[in-house]
Amino acid sequence: MMLLWLFAGLPLPTLSGWLLVRLCEGKHPVLFRLERWTLGFLLGITLTMFVTFLAHIAGFILFTRLGFLSVQGALTLFLVLLRLLQWRFSLRSSPLSAPQSPIKQSPIANRWLSGLLILLALWTFAKIAFGSFILVTTPAYFDDTLKNWNARAKVFSVTHTLDVGAIGEENAGTLSSYPPTVSLFKASLVSIAGQWDEGLVNSIHALWLLSALILLYCALRHRTGWQWALFGAYLLASLPLYLFDGLNAYADVFLSAHLFAAGSLLSSGLTETDAGRRQSYLRLSALAIGLLVFTKNEAIVLFIPLLLALFAGGLVFLGAKNRMTRRDFRTALAWTAGWLLAIGVPWVLFKWAHGLGFGNAKTISAGYAFGWQPNVPTAIWISTFFEGNWNLFFPLFLLVLILERKRLFQSTWTPLVLLVLATLLLQISLYLFTSLSVEALRQTGLGRGFVQLAPLMVMLVTLLMREIVVERE
Repeated sequence: MMLLWLFAGLPLPTLSGWLLVRLCEGKHPVLFRLERWTLGFLLGITLTMFVTFLAHIAGFILFTRLGFLSVQGALTLFLVLLRLLQWRFSLRSSPLSAPQSPIKQSPIANRWLSGLLILLALWTFAKIAFGSFILVTTPAYFDDTLKNWNARAKVFSVTHTLDVGAIGEENAGTLSSYPPTVSLFKASLVSIAGQWDEGLVNSIHALWLLSALILLYCALRHRTGWQWALFGAYLLASLPLYLFDGLNAYADVFLSAHLFAAGSLLSSGLTETDAGRRQSYLRLSALAIGLLVFTKNEAIVLFIPLLLALFAGGLVFLGAKNRMTRRDFRTALAWTAGWLLAIGVPWVLFKWAHGLGFGNAKTISAGYAFGWQPNVPTAIWISTFFEGNWNLFFPLFLLVLILERKRLFQSTWTPLVLLVLATLLLQISLYLFTSLSVEALRQTGLGRGFVQLAPLMVMLVTLLMREIVVERE
């Protein structure tokens, strides 16, 4: 019965997220209805927890039931009013219809193969359902869950404050340096339920896994038929480490869903030919990039700089090709800078004020030893190709890159290709040339980094596989 409180804690954050997504779309809706609600659920939780964080450090609320619900209610009401004003003063456009593939269907559209895909989807759903049952019925026992995500949620629930010194004894500073979104939302569920329940606070992780799968399916559906989109979602769910991480109380799938939202929306915005729809995509990507700050430390030091580099390069390219007006250029820049400043500045100032680091498990200020790290290439090679974490995904990834090498940077997939390859190169370089090599040698940070990037990689693989199949018909 305690799990029913999960659904009591979801409506207001999800509605807030949906309203904000709809505000960003404006009079040029670009998302499917399912996609819009899923994105609203994902971003809405992060948004409401950020506003709750601001209200708390400003001294307006404590982390009690009244505190959480007052912030969520006020934020929802504010966004409803904004949405009504937008609806009143904007010309309404027709709802977005399901896109059709611009080229003829490939052999995967065969009736037998379609039936097989449906069976695989049902099998995947069964695996997720069984894993979710274990997640909510088994006490957490993994180190990060016990020392970080659930431990901080308990501290927030008991003290009703953001006590950065009450966690993890000698590791208090390291653990408290993580953005509190995951733990804070768990504390909100506990405050609504009135008592701590391990299954309740862990159950949200299964929904974050489902949101990543749905967003991947919808992103592919914009570009291809439902069969390929379903195949892509199945491919992601079939990766053992991704499924394992998503069905345990870790935060890497949570981050991966935000990263995927930011990267896929930005890629769509930079390749969209219609000016109005392009601006909708770029506003949505700006929101996702801004909220990415409040997920995990890796976002600030690794992913956001790459996303901003892609964003800036894309705008310059569009401007040089006269595909974007100066006004649209300035508007896109303002939205992205605005969200980053609104979310990034308070969080960074809070970290500085409390002496919290910016690294993951090891603060950047502690310094890193630079130089070639022996044994790391072997560790990476074994982890990605010879262990059961990824099945045959990485050989498949390399194969499709080789087969499509001539068109990687001459197609609409170019922004996605650049983002995936740049992120992989940066992550691997950190392990090869810094003391972060220990994360690869111990098979810890390496796998998690790939989990965070997995949805974008699967999207790229699926699109390239489709091109290979179609051109060989």
